[in-house]
Amino acid sequence: MNSNYPSRIELFGRHVSGPYVQFLRRMGLDIDVQSAQGAIVFDVRGCRYIDCIAGYGNCEELRSSRPFNLPFIQEVQTRLSCTLAEMTPGDLECCFFVNSGSEAVETALKLARLSTGKPGVVSTYGAWHGFTTGCMSVSEPSMCKNFEPLLEHVKHVPYNDVAAVEGAIDDSVGCVIVEPIQAENGAIVPSVGYLNALEEICRRRGVLLVFDEVKTGIAKTGRLFACQHDGAVPDILVCGKALGGGVMPIGGIIARRRVWSKFGLSFPMSSSSGAGNAPACAAALATLRKVADDRMCEEAARKGSLLRAKLEKLGADFPRTIVDITGAGLLVGLHFPSAKTASEIVARCARQGLLVMNAFCARSKILVEPPVVISDEEIDEVANILARAVAASGDS
Repeated sequence: MNSNYPSRIELFGRHVSGPYVQFLRRMGLDIDVQSAQGAIVFDVRGCRYIDCIAGYGNCEELRSSRPFNLPFIQEVQTRLSCTLAEMTPGDLECCFFVNSGSEAVETALKLARLSTGKPGVVSTYGAWHGFTTGCMSVSEPSMCKNFEPLLEHVKHVPYNDVAAVEGAIDDSVGCVIVEPIQAENGAIVPSVGYLNALEEICRRRGVLLVFDEVKTGIAKTGRLFACQHDGAVPDILVCGKALGGGVMPIGGIIARRRVWSKFGLSFPMSSSSGAGNAPACAAALATLRKVADDRMCEEAARKGSLLRAKLEKLGADFPRTIVDITGAGLLVGLHFPSAKTASEIVARCARQGLLVMNAFCARSKILVEPPVVISDEEIDEVANILARAVAASGDS
């Protein structure tokens, strides 16, 4: 057997799921697949197998030279797990990859319930965590009324209110879930120390802390993850779309080891046919390398400061139309007196070649969130188009 294979198995067991590795070994399925042709797969020793698992039900896998899905452990997924363990804050080191941010949030909620045995969740008003039932249950309630009844045992409290979070925690609560910056509420940045205070409360009360960084992670705010601005470390960190570099859909969670102890012991906890497939993990690994090599966190911080300065000037020029400016890095919220005004400005910008969008949970706010590759000259153009669109609102 290839000498690299035990190392891959060991790393997968350490950073993803030890029980799954044990399961494969018991079943004789700990096979180091090197290539595939049609329904036939070959291991590194040249042994031939007819694959009647096919990624738990795939038709075919893009006529690939090797299978991409479970039950085969992919080297690229193991490398991605190790890389995230190195790059994430604190002692986060155990990973699981899924297919979207929403699925990652669901996985985090399941892990919290499995780990603590408690169904209760404390979330915040103004949050948006995704479009699945569990995600909507912990999101802004006014956005999800048409889908009630949602999950029970969820309490919503005001964002940026430490006392409200502590007051909501009782013996039924297993986790608190927050966004380090509330993106879809208009890029709302909490007070300095808010995240640290939540970390202290959750540790003292025996409750898990979940940070949803689907919108704020992977260099968007000037740090790899927005929680790093405060030096706060959750028990479970959720990442999503940006991890795939805009190329492949992927989501993931990374957690402290003590939270992970029961992860692979429950089949419904860790079962997803496409979870951790090789193309998505390769895209994520390439994204993290690109972020590091091109110093994208630093670039997002620099370009974010440039953008913010121009928007602050715009706000000073039109104080009756722009009532507030919030955000961090390249995630900025412009706040307007009404949803009508904001929507009109969005439409004017589009006609002039600039694409911005109302915040999902607060239609009177516009999100300006360009990619890190935006140039300084393009930031100038963004500011100029916004200035013309705002001026047309009649503020003088």
